[in-house]
Amino acid sequence: MSQNPHANLDTRMLAIARRAAREGIGALSLGEALTAALVLDRGDWLQERGYNIADALDRIGGDWAARIPTVARQFQMELAQARLRFSFEIVPREGDGEGYLLRLLDHNQEVGCGHFPARGQSVRFADDQCAYDEAHAAGLAWLDGKQAAVLPALHH
Repeated sequence: MSQNPHANLDTRMLAIARRAAREGIGALSLGEALTAALVLDRGDWLQERGYNIADALDRIGGDWAARIPTVARQFQMELAQARLRFSFEIVPREGDGEGYLLRLLDHNQEVGCGHFPARGQSVRFADDQCAYDEAHAAGLAWLDGKQAAVLPALHH
């Protein structure tokens, strides 16, 4: 089994990119900040540090610059997995005001729910469509919040 001769460098660069995605580049060294900006495709971070792409690549050196595409692809794969982590589903309910049940999911496991009744003693919504629309909006808001919490710096 062949080992990637760049594994340690890739791991270090990926850790820098993850930290920057969570916390920003304020506490990073110049080289780390430029690496994170290149991996995460954050031109605004390059400008913040007074660099353009060519100068940033020159500053981090050839070995690191050569690994940027590979590390960026790895980070994007992790990002896609994080985005798939959270989801929600809306299930029609029968009885007890009918309407819909919103199930909030983390790795397909329910971590919360909400009931959006359309009829009953405490009518919250005008009809089934309004109840569904409200459940859908609540699910999207929860999903946006969870994804932003996992990867806050990527929402720029």
